[in-house]
Amino acid sequence: MNKLFVLFVLMISILDSCKKDPCADLVNGVYQFPELPENHIMTSQQISEFWDLPKNICGCITTEGLIETCLNYPDLKVIWAFTDTQSAYDLQVKEKFRGVRELETRPDRGPCLLKKYKTLDPLGYDPNWEPVEIGRYHFNIYYVEIIFSQYANLEPLTKNEKISVIETAIVIFDKTKNDLTQSSFGLGFVTTLMGRLMYQNNYEPFIQEYNKNGTIRVLIDYYGGGGNKTLELIYDLSKDYLNYLKNN
Repeated sequence: MNKLFVLFVLMISILDSCKKDPCADLVNGVYQFPELPENHIMTSQQISEFWDLPKNICGCITTEGLIETCLNYPDLKVIWAFTDTQSAYDLQVKEKFRGVRELETRPDRGPCLLKKYKTLDPLGYDPNWEPVEIGRYHFNIYYVEIIFSQYANLEPLTKNEKISVIETAIVIFDKTKNDLTQSSFGLGFVTTLMGRLMYQNNYEPFIQEYNKNGTIRVLIDYYGGGGNKTLELIYDLSKDYLNYLKNN
């Protein structure tokens, strides 16, 4: 009788562990973050744990679904609470959210991020939207550029993919520059993406400017500062870099 009972318990346990696919609750392949309970008394640490990506999801979510999940991360907005955007990303997002760490391990992260980046249009909003909605639209583009411009995510790009990144970034720069609802603040993220790609590729004309120009270093390292002159300089260098890639 005892043996039958033990066998029964084991069978229930096995069926329990196998009955549900951890990714069965994904919507269009994207993880759905739970909503915070009303009147909760959770600490900031508990909230971070509440919103973290479950480990078992990492084993079945696609890279494209993971990118969308990272962009939907409820605490992604905390990077704006710091003047040093890179440190905020490292300490407040990457350290606390498993999703962006998992993304950096995916072999196909480069082409998947590029595919996402090519869908963006800084002028794709409805001008009749409320200003807060237009602002949210722009910030969603900045989030993509911040995640994409992490060196770990640029590292696996092929030569042709780098060409496509720069070509896309140039278009986005031009559209952003001509958008009256944006300022040089918005140009800083696409420019950092360009600059980091040139820096990682050890493109000598850019390296020289980076080494001698503190304003460029602050922009590239921290997404900070960078007046119009600096932004235009990096933009012009990116065009030269594009020709370099195509001819070498």
